[in-house]
Amino acid sequence: MKWVKNHIKQIIIYIIIYAGLMLFFTYPLPYELYLPGGVNSAQLFVEFDNSYPSSGTFNSSYVSVVTKPSPFQYLLAKANKKADINKMGKLQSSLPISEILESDRLGKKSSIYASIITAYNQAKKEINYTEAGVVIIYRYLDMLAYEKIQVGDIIIEVNNLDVDNYYDLASVIKPISCSEDIKVTVLRDNKELILNVRKTETDNGCLFGISTYNTFTNYENMVSNPEFEIVDDSGYGSSAGLIQTLSIYNALTELDISFGLKIAGTGTISTDGTVGPIGGIKQKVFGACKANVDLFFTPKEHYEDAIKARDIMKSDMVIVSVESFKDALTYLLSNYGAAD
Repeated sequence: MKWVKNHIKQIIIYIIIYAGLMLFFTYPLPYELYLPGGVNSAQLFVEFDNSYPSSGTFNSSYVSVVTKPSPFQYLLAKANKKADINKMGKLQSSLPISEILESDRLGKKSSIYASIITAYNQAKKEINYTEAGVVIIYRYLDMLAYEKIQVGDIIIEVNNLDVDNYYDLASVIKPISCSEDIKVTVLRDNKELILNVRKTETDNGCLFGISTYNTFTNYENMVSNPEFEIVDDSGYGSSAGLIQTLSIYNALTELDISFGLKIAGTGTISTDGTVGPIGGIKQKVFGACKANVDLFFTPKEHYEDAIKARDIMKSDMVIVSVESFKDALTYLLSNYGAAD
């Protein structure tokens, strides 16, 4: 004790320094850092019976994301001219990282199924399935339903009415007022639960509390010809949808639409073939240029930023703006098909 008393000032200084360093390296800030990424093969996650070979490759572009970085990570990103720093919204920054990651994991799973359905339909191959509920990927923090509904829940009924897909859910939920109780039947861990919830009155109206964008249909009894098997659904987010669809389509059709090229790109995909916006376009282009990609597809919304990023890299990579799967397919056939 005498030694402690004699060195109390030094001890306090060391404690303050230690606490400061701990905060500097571990305290989470309400930002997302987007850092240059790379490309991964989009031809490895699904296997088929009797698939056709490819002379080129289809690659999904990824960006390195740091969610809720420490002050140390934030300052490193500040010094990186190829990094973007985005401040998180109040609701998103309040969510635990585990829930954000689970949402992104479910988004990846959603994009795989959407890619399979779109590719089979575009290739005019047989695919049949049952729509069996709506999977919740994101829930809003300040809503009454937040305490009841969980990410990963599959909504199958609302007020005893069957819910097969998002359109069913929207049509049932929309006319319900904030003063009414809602009986929501969900599947959670393969168990059926009945939740009593209410919508929340907000400045934007009476809301249920889930994101209309971040939901996807739960598909069951999927039968196809040729048959397929999902061998890898790891990863996060839905931005590889377009490239996944092109890769699957190429495996299903006799004409090789890769034409010996190293093709990459980004963009979500809907089952009707629509390509949607994504995040981190500049960092994805940086990574694609570094990986010596020949052709890069980008959603129309990000075309100008993609061109600027390519020019920074002084690359001759071709960048093509698309709004749908058909746009990408038409470009490949029109510009490279004659050489086949």
